[in-house]
Amino acid sequence: MKFLLNILLLSLCVCVNAQTSKRIEIINADSTIANTINHPEYLRLLNNVVFKHNSTTMSCDSAYHYSELNKIEAFGDIIIQQGDSLKLTGKRLLYLSDKNSATITGKVKLIDKYMTLETDKILYNLNENIGVYPSNGKIIDNSKSIYSVRGEYHANTYNFIFTDSVKIIDKEYQVFTDNMIYNTKSETSFFFGPSTIVSEENKIFCENGWYNTNTLKSKFFNNAYIQSDSQILKGDSIFYDQNKQYGKALQNVHLIDSINNIEIFGDKAEFFIREDYFIFTKEPLAKIIQEEDTTFIGANNFLYQNLENDKKLTAFNNVEIYQHNMQAKCDSFSYDLEYSKIELFDYPSLWVDEFQITSDSMKILLDEDKDLKSMICSPNPMIISKVDSFNYNQLAGNIMNIYFNENTISKIRIEGNSQSLFVITDEKTDDKIGFNATKCSEISLYFKENKIESINYNIKPISTITPYDEIKEKDKYLEGFIWKELDQQSIKLKYLIYNK
Repeated sequence: MKFLLNILLLSLCVCVNAQTSKRIEIINADSTIANTINHPEYLRLLNNVVFKHNSTTMSCDSAYHYSELNKIEAFGDIIIQQGDSLKLTGKRLLYLSDKNSATITGKVKLIDKYMTLETDKILYNLNENIGVYPSNGKIIDNSKSIYSVRGEYHANTYNFIFTDSVKIIDKEYQVFTDNMIYNTKSETSFFFGPSTIVSEENKIFCENGWYNTNTLKSKFFNNAYIQSDSQILKGDSIFYDQNKQYGKALQNVHLIDSINNIEIFGDKAEFFIREDYFIFTKEPLAKIIQEEDTTFIGANNFLYQNLENDKKLTAFNNVEIYQHNMQAKCDSFSYDLEYSKIELFDYPSLWVDEFQITSDSMKILLDEDKDLKSMICSPNPMIISKVDSFNYNQLAGNIMNIYFNENTISKIRIEGNSQSLFVITDEKTDDKIGFNATKCSEISLYFKENKIESINYNIKPISTITPYDEIKEKDKYLEGFIWKELDQQSIKLKYLIYNK
């Protein structure tokens, strides 16, 4: 039993020594030349030279074998084979067995089962399976080529580490960076510095992130943005699937459309590049930038589409709109950029100058400078102006057409079941005398300097005047009257900070 144990221990030692042998083993050479006078330090090996060190087999056309130094200089068609996972070829080799290092020069190729590296020189440590190339290298990986000034390859993890002037060239995209790790097994690039990905659809920039060049999925951080011909989307983090042309941006998201002068902010956005379509769903805010003013829009959700014949900004739920002389509130909003048309739905309220305008829906047309041009309110439109805390001038009807000049009301025409209710005041004392209630088919109002200059009542007007002291409280208001001054003030306070 003791004898058997000794045999097993001896066998184990032989096996370990064989795996970590320090001596280079010459397997074959057609000719061996020794010159003990001129070159006693090496043997010259010629033709079909094969030698081995540990588990690595090397072959060449000719070599100098320095037996005392336990090194080899090899020439010709160099082949280093490490198992079935890695192959190195070149024209010249210096192999130092004590360091397990191979320096290969001349048309060098490093080949594993996932890629091929081409360069002029590589320093490869066969013990750690790390190769360093100090000059220009080219990696061929399926359909793409990767270029860099210098880099190193870790064969155990299939990782390339690049530190200078890296380019990935593919028929679908190009990548430019200085600091990158590329995994040949997963075909994933990891960026650690300013990096740009350029494709036919867009340009992507980040200072940290990853990009799988096989699946074309990616995630970007640190000053990340995606730029197309007309817009830039920024975010703290951006996920993008190039195959699906779909992405998601999170935290401090900012869309800039310089052609249409629109910006949208928020903390979450999904986007579809092919349809040029964006969805903002977390505390979004939109800006429509005009030459002399900016319109701010807040809502729970924004949809923005920028196709050639379909340019539209849509907002849903709790919509608030702010300009310095105009505010609005509604449940949904649509801005057609192609036709400069805005629609407000679900009982919108609009405040222009001293007037509150309400209706079931509103259509607003803008002029070339994006200023208010005209508006149609229908059905159930009403316009109210405040006289004091207890009295209001009011107009209502079936359809209300409002016309603007430099964002100020210049004319109002009310059609169908038209009604007006005005407070009559003494021009000298400003005391309230009574109320004038009028009904007719059509009312036209003309304005000057934000004040009513004249009123035309058309087609059989019926007018009654009630003394102020005799008016009943319920008769001081037209049907559907609601004064929403608090809503207007809350919008002003909320968005005033953005307009500074």
